[in-house]
Amino acid sequence: MPVSPPLAYRLLNAFGAIEALLKQQHGFLGADGNPAGPGRTKAKANWDAVDAAVRNLRPADFFDHISQRTKDKMLGGARNRPQMQFVRVNPDGTWRAEFEDSELPAQDSLALVVAMRRVRNNLFHGGKAADQPGRPLGDDDEWAQAALEVAEHLHGLLDRGELRPIQAP
Repeated sequence: MPVSPPLAYRLLNAFGAIEALLKQQHGFLGADGNPAGPGRTKAKANWDAVDAAVRNLRPADFFDHISQRTKDKMLGGARNRPQMQFVRVNPDGTWRAEFEDSELPAQDSLALVVAMRRVRNNLFHGGKAADQPGRPLGDDDEWAQAALEVAEHLHGLLDRGELRPIQAP
């Protein structure tokens, strides 16, 4: 995903700030393994908990704050972009990763957050080739700008304590 360096930096910086806040709040802090077990356990953001909390937000608290341009970019068309990488098996049994369309969640606020994460993942882990056939010039920058807007609003909600984990019944 070839994105202009200043925009890429701003998006990755915003995403890092979000993950830092998530790791500071019980309920949004996840673990790779059992922290009560022997040895060390790596901390990670619990994006499933974030998804549940975002799904419970009123549109006035999240969706209504996102520009129409970003909504059109991320939710327009078939609602199946940004693409995700899937593993496919070659005829000789080896594996390859291919970008494929993948449907976004039906709930709009959640779809924006999922699309934001896909942009970040594609920027960080995806292809960097600038000559992707069929893609308009500047398309990746538009995706990154839209993801940045969602990330900045999500960060604000976390920073102000307005996005909280859903408590188990």
